[in-house]
Amino acid sequence: MKNSKLITSIILGVVFWLNAALIVKFCGESVFSEGNPKMFLFFFLAIPVTLASMFIAKFIMKSSLDELLKPVVVMTITATLLDGIALAWFRQLYSNSFEVALNGSAWILWGAGLGLLFAYILESRKIEI
Repeated sequence: MKNSKLITSIILGVVFWLNAALIVKFCGESVFSEGNPKMFLFFFLAIPVTLASMFIAKFIMKSSLDELLKPVVVMTITATLLDGIALAWFRQLYSNSFEVALNGSAWILWGAGLGLLFAYILESRKIEI
């Protein structure tokens, strides 16, 4: 991967994580509280949002979908590290409630896992959309 794509991937990882963190912050207890049915909806909605994020990355990096695995890995590494740091030392970024912060962080990790899964499937099948 070229340095320009590596840097772009890191920046996109920060941007995508920050957007997710802001969603957790602003939706807070109205979504990410225990037993809340909206939380299931948010986990489900992460599927198309993650796919849309991949198309945004594809457009910005001028790549085909089957070339996104390495950039998505870098974006995921970046977002996962930021999520871990935020949850461990800056939990208030997500919420004052540990429960909301934990569920929100899990939602972010779910999106990261989906991105890796989709990139792997697209790369292994050489699908062009």
